[in-house]
Amino acid sequence: MNQKSSHFSILIVDDNYDVVSLLVEYLKDEAEVIEGAKDGNEAIEKYKKFRYDLIITDLSMPGLSGIELIRKIKKIDDLTEFIIITAYASLDTAIDAVKLGAFDYIIKPFRLDELKVIVKNAKDKINLKKLNMELFSKLQKLYEEIEKYKSVDKKAEKETKVFPSSDTEHLINEIRKLEELKKGRLLIE
Repeated sequence: MNQKSSHFSILIVDDNYDVVSLLVEYLKDEAEVIEGAKDGNEAIEKYKKFRYDLIITDLSMPGLSGIELIRKIKKIDDLTEFIIITAYASLDTAIDAVKLGAFDYIIKPFRLDELKVIVKNAKDKINLKKLNMELFSKLQKLYEEIEKYKSVDKKAEKETKVFPSSDTEHLINEIRKLEELKKGRLLIE
């Protein structure tokens, strides 16, 4: 699937398989699709096949870090939200994550119920973004339809001026022109 569906989807990325398994099991009721990836490179490959709404990623992983993962995914699609989890918190990485658009930054160890609240908040934001895109698309189609009818009306108005719609209208227009010409001659003479 290359497009986002109306369903909510989560990808959990961590080099610790136990963390991935625990989070997939704990958050399974929060999403219709929830999967795990062992590192940033696997996450990128999975993301290319299916655009996840939310990615929960460890910050420090072999290969591609969580920050690098955000950068690469944001180049593909800016709509995905991120939650960074890390045992190696620093102000610099938190600032980098927020600048790149991470929804939240959680320090390990964390409470699972705290993560669930953050996921629900991210889900609300994502659903609002989807609704906004849908409404914008409908508005754009409506605007295009209005513009189409405006141009049809203008074209019909021009045709009416040039070509009267009936013989009677045509005769009336010709009589008016003759009367105007006659008035004009009388004034000149």
